[in-house]
Amino acid sequence: MLELVVQTERRTQLVDLTERVRDAVAGTDAGALTLFVPHATAGILLQASGPGARHVAADLEAALDGLVGESANWRHLEEGDRNPWAHVRAALTASSVTVPIDGGELPLGEHQTIFLCEFDGPRSRRLLLALHR
Repeated sequence: MLELVVQTERRTQLVDLTERVRDAVAGTDAGALTLFVPHATAGILLQASGPGARHVAADLEAALDGLVGESANWRHLEEGDRNPWAHVRAALTASSVTVPIDGGELPLGEHQTIFLCEFDGPRSRRLLLALHR
């Protein structure tokens, strides 16, 4: 199993991991890769970026902040939780995704990008990469 460590900079942030993941699987003979985020207040997703989609990540960040506001009446604040909105935002994304590998390459779509979704930053996050034969 491979591990990537990512330092985030903002409370809500989408971090493009595509090139780091490409580098991690380059030349492997595996047929698939599962990326797993072992955190309850972070997620992972595949979404567009690049030319014609440069603002998608910022729009997603704003949408998730707007959909799940921090000032709501969060019941698990009573249990001592300091970030209940982050748990809900993470539930709207995925904790893992599987991507095929073809000849040591990720056959992502033209604008498809792998994003780590931070909802309780800034902090250090781990991403686990499992290769499947």
